[in-house]
Amino acid sequence: MKHATRRLVSLAGLVVVLLSLACAPCGFLSRLGAPPPAERVEVSQEAAQRLEEKLRQALSQAETGEFTLTATDEEITSFIALQMEKSSDTPVRDVQVHFEDGRIYAWAILADVMPFDVGISLVATANVVDDQLQVDIIESSAGVIPIPQGLLDSLSRVVNETIAEAQMKAENKIQITEVAIGNGEITISGKPSLTP
Repeated sequence: MKHATRRLVSLAGLVVVLLSLACAPCGFLSRLGAPPPAERVEVSQEAAQRLEEKLRQALSQAETGEFTLTATDEEITSFIALQMEKSSDTPVRDVQVHFEDGRIYAWAILADVMPFDVGISLVATANVVDDQLQVDIIESSAGVIPIPQGLLDSLSRVVNETIAEAQMKAENKIQITEVAIGNGEITISGKPSLTP
């Protein structure tokens, strides 16, 4: 009898905890499972425009020889955030991207798809494979729930297919020769592709 009562109390406690999480004010799960970065990256139109100009210069250099493109946390975050603002139907907002110790750290809020906002975080690496940039998502969570590795592999595959497709559609074909992730920036180097 005592054992049954203890199980009932434990079950009731679990239900209370789950209900309190679900009913907590906006974003409790996001703060618990995927907290925003301690140092926020400010979004600015100027930073996004700097990245667009750097991309134009890199593509221009790629027509005749080797190129190098270096982009900062602020430039990438601003570019993505402002592109998402243009798309009114996206549930993702407040994007933050950081480069540190050879990894890409990203965080965002998934809004208006549940009764509460959920913080989503991911950690990725970037390498060169067969003259193309390849991104591998190695860790991710939605609120307090870690995303299974199988789904991460699928997401990585979609990202890399999108990158490959963009390279195929580009007017000037390029080969990526190197990618380096430092603290606060990513550098991508390449050259014109020898194959048409």
